[in-house]
Amino acid sequence: MNRSSKKNFQKRFGDRIEVVYADKPVDVEERRFSNERLCQAIKAVMTDVLKREPTLQELLGIDQIIVSK
Repeated sequence: MNRSSKKNFQKRFGDRIEVVYADKPVDVEERRFSNERLCQAIKAVMTDVLKREPTLQELLGIDQIIVSK
């Protein structure tokens, strides 16, 4: 993040969120594993919020997500 991005992030979130960057780049397998886990977590959160399984188009951002109340 550049200086203005860091300043804006700090202004918006303060001490509630801590960002930690890796000291060295990760290898391909570790990055793939991390991306898979992140995708599973996003899908789980969306499933919980929507109270149903999200479609592929919703996951990819193609279709708008509408939460019924």
